[in-house]
Amino acid sequence: MSGHDDLWDAARDDAERRGAAYEVPVERVRARVRRRRAARAGATGTLALATVGAVVVAVPQLLGAPGGTAVGSSGDWPAAFARCGQPVDDVVAPPGRVEQTLLQARDVVGPDRTWLGTTSTRVDGAAALPDAFDDVEVVLVRDGVVVGVDGGDGRVVVGADEVTVDPGSGTVTAVTASWGYGARLVSCDQYPDGEGDPEVAAGDYEVVMTQTVTWAEPDGSTATGRASVTAPVRVSDDAAHGQDSPETCGAPASDLAATAGPEANPFAVTLDADVPSTSAPGSPLRFTVTATNEGTAAVTGTTGHLGVLLTRDGRVVGTPAPREDVALDASLPAGASRTFEAASDLRGCAASDADAGAPLQPGEYEVWVTADLVLTTPGGADGGATREHLVYGPWPLRLG
Repeated sequence: MSGHDDLWDAARDDAERRGAAYEVPVERVRARVRRRRAARAGATGTLALATVGAVVVAVPQLLGAPGGTAVGSSGDWPAAFARCGQPVDDVVAPPGRVEQTLLQARDVVGPDRTWLGTTSTRVDGAAALPDAFDDVEVVLVRDGVVVGVDGGDGRVVVGADEVTVDPGSGTVTAVTASWGYGARLVSCDQYPDGEGDPEVAAGDYEVVMTQTVTWAEPDGSTATGRASVTAPVRVSDDAAHGQDSPETCGAPASDLAATAGPEANPFAVTLDADVPSTSAPGSPLRFTVTATNEGTAAVTGTTGHLGVLLTRDGRVVGTPAPREDVALDASLPAGASRTFEAASDLRGCAASDADAGAPLQPGEYEVWVTADLVLTTPGGADGGATREHLVYGPWPLRLG
């Protein structure tokens, strides 16, 4: 794949470097959060238009939901299947003004065949981008030929929410957008007669993801372009891979880290937690979380109890306990903050039912906080409420 080997090698090397025993770089992540907040307050020289990367969390729960496109022998195939059998050079977009960078991607796809990814897309010289890309295409490639496509049953994209402009000159030199999405991969073997196996066989592949983007030029006109990124992926039948959500017991901490912080959650509302550095094993952990509207417009809505997760040795070992549903006021004028109470019973969620609920043992942990906002302002395109899932952390915690 001429022109794309460097990206492939970089992604593969990073996956091998992390390995299964990924440890959360707490101080580096917290420093990244601080740098991001400082950058928001300063002159950037660009207009940054970002969508909610936390969509990566929500996507697996919606894939396969009612309303997805059914495929089969009816002949009414989704357009994506037209890519089946095409050489990869016909799929990859040629170089242009749109520059796409893969920020995070699932390098192993499990039995659910769900691939997740987050990209940063930059258009030099643009004045503005829309809420989301016009189209996204995800295909699976082997031996230079498309052998799998996005089944189309539930890919989710969340609209843009925050804009930052150089406060000095007001000059816009580029627009950058971060978008999260997911795709359930299906095999081309079933196409076009519906007789083959729709499940992608286990093995090593490439994922090619192409975005089509329309942007506004400084003179008010519009232009459209495409860009592609390529990444290696291993399809596995091992149930240990392909967690439906990084917020489930046993999920890799690296997956959770990819969805956390302002870079992955560039919605205007940010979260910061006053987590104590130490806590007694067996006793509830209680702390406050401050939500701040760092945008320029008010948000109006509610949230439920904030969720608390704990990780240790590269895995999620504690998830929120069931609690009664509530609707807490989460309305925030621009620049305002409000606090919420958060708590964890510090009990584990081991895969074995026999060990589930046992008190977490003394040691070093990381704490993460989640919030689900139901907003009337900003509202959805259909006039209904919008939903934002925020994930922040980690904060170090020593038990004992």
